[in-house]
Amino acid sequence: MIRVLPRAGLAQKKDFVAKALCPRILVVSSADITDSCQVNNLESLAELIEPFGQDVSTQITIQDGQGAPYFLDKINIRFISDFVIEKQKQLSNAEVDGLVKNCVIGSAAADSADPAFMKDGSGIDKEVAANEEISIWSPWYTLFRQQWVNSMQASEHESFMHPVACLLAVSGSDADPVGSLRNLANHPVVRRAQTQSFAGTNMMLFYMVVHDERRATDTHNVDHRFDQVRKAFGQNCSLLRINSNTDLIGASDSSERTKISGIWSNSRAALQPLAPVSEKVYGGMLTMRDVAALRDAVKQMMVRGVIPHMQYVVRQLSDHTANQRRGITGRLFSAGRRYFGNAGKASSMLTGVDGETYFRYDSPEAMMRQLADYSFMLKDFRFAQSVYQVARRDFLAEKAWKCYAGAQEMVGLCKLMWEIQATKAEFDSNFDDAITIYLHKSHCSHPFLAIRSVILYYELLKHHKMLTYAPVALSRVPRVHVSLNALMSEQAAYSFLKFTPRPEVRKFSFYAMIASQQFQRADMGEMAHRCLRMVKHALATPAGLHSQSRAEEDEKAGYTEEKKLGIAQADAPDQSSSSSSSSEVTTRSSWAAIDSFVNHELGRQCMAAQNYDEALQYFMALMSDDKIPPKLQNKYLQELLQLFLESDDQAALHATEENKPSASVQLSIPNIDPLMARIIMSPTLEGEDGMLEWRLDGSAPAFASTFGGSAVMSPQQKDRKCCSVGETVAVLLVVANPLTIGVTLNSFTLDCEFTAAGEQSGSEAFEVTTVPSVILEGGQTSMVTVEIVAKQPGDLSIIGAKFLLCDILPTFKSLRLPGRRLNDTKEQRMTPVYSSDTSLGFRVDPELPHLHITMRDFPDTLMSGSVHKAAIHIANQGDLPCRGIALWLSHPSFFDIKSPHLLSDATASNGSLDVYQKQAIVNDTDTLSVHNALQDCSEFLLIGDAKQQLSGARHLVPIDCLAPGETLVVPLWARGDRVGDHSLKLSVGSCANTALHTGVSRVMRSRTFDVDLLVTPSLRVNAFVRPSSKNPQERLLGIEVENMQTDISVQLVQTTFSSGHYQLVPIFVSKQKTVPGGKVTIGPRQTINLMYRARPYHGHKQEGLEHGSPLQTAMPEWFTINALRQYIYSNEKPKRLPEPIDLIYSNAVLGDHEGIDCVHSSLQNYIVRSQSHRRRNMLRANYPMIPEKYHHVIFSLFETFGIDFVLFWAEIGGAMRSGHHSITGIDLGVPHDYVNEALNPPEEGAARAWLANTINEREMLIQSIANRAGAMANRHERVLDVAMRVASVNKGIQDANDESKSIMYVADISITVRNHSWRYGYKGRLDLLSPADLEQLFASDKIRLDYSGSRSSWSWLEKPTFSFIVGPQQTVEVNAKIACLTSGVVDIGLWKLRAAALEPSENGTVEAESIAAKAQYGSKSLECTIYPVLPCFISVVDSQE
Repeated sequence: MIRVLPRAGLAQKKDFVAKALCPRILVVSSADITDSCQVNNLESLAELIEPFGQDVSTQITIQDGQGAPYFLDKINIRFISDFVIEKQKQLSNAEVDGLVKNCVIGSAAADSADPAFMKDGSGIDKEVAANEEISIWSPWYTLFRQQWVNSMQASEHESFMHPVACLLAVSGSDADPVGSLRNLANHPVVRRAQTQSFAGTNMMLFYMVVHDERRATDTHNVDHRFDQVRKAFGQNCSLLRINSNTDLIGASDSSERTKISGIWSNSRAALQPLAPVSEKVYGGMLTMRDVAALRDAVKQMMVRGVIPHMQYVVRQLSDHTANQRRGITGRLFSAGRRYFGNAGKASSMLTGVDGETYFRYDSPEAMMRQLADYSFMLKDFRFAQSVYQVARRDFLAEKAWKCYAGAQEMVGLCKLMWEIQATKAEFDSNFDDAITIYLHKSHCSHPFLAIRSVILYYELLKHHKMLTYAPVALSRVPRVHVSLNALMSEQAAYSFLKFTPRPEVRKFSFYAMIASQQFQRADMGEMAHRCLRMVKHALATPAGLHSQSRAEEDEKAGYTEEKKLGIAQADAPDQSSSSSSSSEVTTRSSWAAIDSFVNHELGRQCMAAQNYDEALQYFMALMSDDKIPPKLQNKYLQELLQLFLESDDQAALHATEENKPSASVQLSIPNIDPLMARIIMSPTLEGEDGMLEWRLDGSAPAFASTFGGSAVMSPQQKDRKCCSVGETVAVLLVVANPLTIGVTLNSFTLDCEFTAAGEQSGSEAFEVTTVPSVILEGGQTSMVTVEIVAKQPGDLSIIGAKFLLCDILPTFKSLRLPGRRLNDTKEQRMTPVYSSDTSLGFRVDPELPHLHITMRDFPDTLMSGSVHKAAIHIANQGDLPCRGIALWLSHPSFFDIKSPHLLSDATASNGSLDVYQKQAIVNDTDTLSVHNALQDCSEFLLIGDAKQQLSGARHLVPIDCLAPGETLVVPLWARGDRVGDHSLKLSVGSCANTALHTGVSRVMRSRTFDVDLLVTPSLRVNAFVRPSSKNPQERLLGIEVENMQTDISVQLVQTTFSSGHYQLVPIFVSKQKTVPGGKVTIGPRQTINLMYRARPYHGHKQEGLEHGSPLQTAMPEWFTINALRQYIYSNEKPKRLPEPIDLIYSNAVLGDHEGIDCVHSSLQNYIVRSQSHRRRNMLRANYPMIPEKYHHVIFSLFETFGIDFVLFWAEIGGAMRSGHHSITGIDLGVPHDYVNEALNPPEEGAARAWLANTINEREMLIQSIANRAGAMANRHERVLDVAMRVASVNKGIQDANDESKSIMYVADISITVRNHSWRYGYKGRLDLLSPADLEQLFASDKIRLDYSGSRSSWSWLEKPTFSFIVGPQQTVEVNAKIACLTSGVVDIGLWKLRAAALEPSENGTVEAESIAAKAQYGSKSLECTIYPVLPCFISVVDSQE
């Protein structure tokens, strides 16, 4: 059965430790061999065979110290030509610094590129940092560690540098090789090695015969002489055949010679990394066969001689030290010897060349050390560790500090070399104790060994990927060597990038800064600069690569902030020559100031190296940190200015086209946000200029979706400004100083690009003004205005701002912004591509009008209802005539516009009419046919064809053209339409050579004004309605007017009512409110009531509203029913507009003065526009599911039975203001919820809908309208009214006892029933009730609960119930008799009316069948029960009385 043995394979980083502590073989050769080596440019046999001692493939099974077998696959050996124990040379600081500098220079890395993990300005690449080796980032450290370990000397406390065997070599041409070998065995070098080394006289001697065919070609004699050697010295012999024949030089291949020479060149570079590169060709007389022979000779020597000898020594030493290594027995033996055998022990302890105590090589302590060292070299780390631990205890007991420190170091190395997972507590204390004792000044001072221990420890930590402990280990190097500390701090910084799962970037930055400071103190500026560049990249690393908590980083690294600061400052020499230190960083606010510190240090280093361009970049970056204290900010600013002056002077001395300094630099101060920049056309004017699209249909102008009227605009072009040639354009920039110190910006101007239109030249195309000085205090924000005058047509773009910082440093601030993301092509969708931004630019259009628009006398405050005269002046300052100007108002009810005129037209100016045109005689009743279609009268044509004037502004007559130099005056009156704060907008759009046409969209240059208006209360006007008890056709309308002023009286001038059905007749005005002279006034905080009787106008015949008549079908209500039904149930949307309506105007002049014409003047047009505006707002709120574009073809402006009221007034005294108040849509209680009827589908049914969404939308619309009707259910309306009057009083019934007295009076009562509905007839039953019937009806019907008359004073005679049928807008009369017991006043208003609606027939007759059951949706008055709400008093008078 084959036993699988564990392999002792080593990884690359463990190989470094194994090679550093590998066996040494002393080589002594004869002179002939030395001559053969020198022919090949090699000094000795040791140098000849040195390359073949690396990774010798042994492939043998050996036994450890306890007899257990293990497999040794390879081993490393070193060949030495001499051995001597000398005192370790103590290196000074200068020598260590020189060594580090030589390593940096030797690696050719001082001017090398930055590590690959440093991205270009974007931080640290996590993937690269995790995958690359640290050695790639710092090749100078690799040279240093190799040079330091190779420089170790043999010491008495360990056997690593001592030879384990001696190789004696003679030439094959020697006639007496045996004698020569014996003479070499007595060589002084061999004797010294046997005397001073651990091996002593038991050192193994290995004999080699080297046959060089160049000297002797007789192979038979060579074999014979080698047999003699083997017979004389046994099996530890070998024969090496080489051929260093010069005749073969020409025949050998040059590539082969180069390859052979590289073997020794690489070996020399590994052993002497700082040695100068030699141009010699090593092994030039050898062939690859000779190389193979040398490699095989070394292998045979190791397998057959050295390794078996070392195993033998291990077994022998293991037997001799068995008692020492046993448990309690060994310790008791050692303790007894310590106390009872001091004389013997003292004889085994000696003083070494360095003054330290060590043990004789034949002492048990030294043998244990040799046993452990040999086991370590044979890679039996487990057994070696156990022996080191025993020896360590004895060394500590005898206070042999150097030996103890060496044993502690080896215990830690064995734990890490042994392939097991160890924790920090298992090995870190060993290295900590060893290094501490090595550096202890009283016990022993061996910094060379301490540094070696740190290097080996660090290499093994890298192998096990335990770099978490590396910063602590590397910090244990002696503090006195500044350059060495810098080198180790740099390695510690790299260790933090290897942390998992994410690198510790802040710790990396901290240690890199420490390394930079130490490199700077060691006069290694390039290395210091490199470290700071790494820190700068680390500070740019995204937050996601940082650890979650700084405390976690500190705990993981084993450091507090105080300990880190101590690393940078402990044992540091005077730093007065340096302007900054790590202490400056740590004393400032955490990590916030590190970026500034790094930039400052990099800038100063570049200044010292006269690299002014790079220094400027770093100092400019300093200016972006607003957290720097003011004192430092001022210092940095002065250094930046001085740097520029120095660089400018140097550039002037050595100026060439290649190194000429740039004209300006880009600083981070001041802050100029291009997003906050504004371009203002004609800055002296009010309002906002822009290119807006005017649809000329009443809608608000919007940013143009087309440019030039055709091409589709991009989102950037929609905001693009345009100006005319010669117009002044102001650019407003918000300039902020982020620093806490003041700065001055001199000669502030703009850098622009101009693209001329067509073939015109761009030279002198524009002028830019210069602001002489802008003074910014610390933290101050200021507005800077720069004006540009365009002289040629084209496109101008603003690139940036230019100025002199503190009148010294030319600075440029870019104002470019990225455009929108392009997504048109596949490439653009896959790779982000952005268009050019045009927000900071404008177009100079020669066809664009240049108008100077001002608003004159616009008020800030108005009283509600009052009017104030203002004007808009439009002056043409361009070279082109303007043939189209339009005005748009956001609140048309606040403005009344009059016809415009030229300023030079004195006649038109003086003849402009007032808003209220006085008239001596005003008709009490007047009629006017008015357009009944809803219109948004927000736009007015000021210049253009009068035939193209918008609807609702027919009274306004525009002029034809506004020539250059002329001024147009637009008179208008502002009115406080509603109380409150209002933000009003007015836009004036203009075009040069093209007339405007209604409904044709056009892009025009527009100026928009924002007007803030505060409207305060003046009068409060309310309306209330009462039915008439005498005439059911009439309603009593009361107007309550309250003066809200506290010190001003108001005179009521006139009232005007407009309705499509009713005429309003005044009843009376409170007498006490009429002052002498016939004027109606209201004092401060007083109220007046105006009463009117609303009756159907006699011009409308009652039969005119019969079903199917032209008058009824033209009613607005009927139009809305049909249009809304078509919109809901038909696929074809309504298009027809409502017919005009004849409005009845009822005027009443209050007092003895002139009236106001509001029927045939422009005032009527303004009132209609205001009513239309309110009507549209009401419909928009009540019917949100009907698009606004269909409102004008579904709803009308006026309804037949609605009443609109206007009250004109004037102040008495004070400012003598005048105005008017209005109430729209006064409800007289007539049924008009006709909209519900449109919800019933037509007789032919609804149109077929193919999509489910269409059906759902229809149902939602119907439900929303029905819900609104339900919300109006509480509205008080009476479809039928009943009126009673006494027709005649009959003779009373005589008393039987006294005929002169009447015991009962009988009267004839005429009862009139009025149907107010225009749509339906009604079939009803009228029940007349007597007072005696009230008791039983109170609980059920609640009739006349307020009745207070006698229950037996009167009663109805004959039949008290009447049935009737009444048509729309018709009256029915019935007669009844009443009997009264006594004469006097009697309340007979007791009745109950039940009615049901009937559908009129085509011929106008009323059908007998009720339609309530037919209609799903309809008026709530289709079936109703009506009771009296007012008493009806009659007077019964005795004829005799």
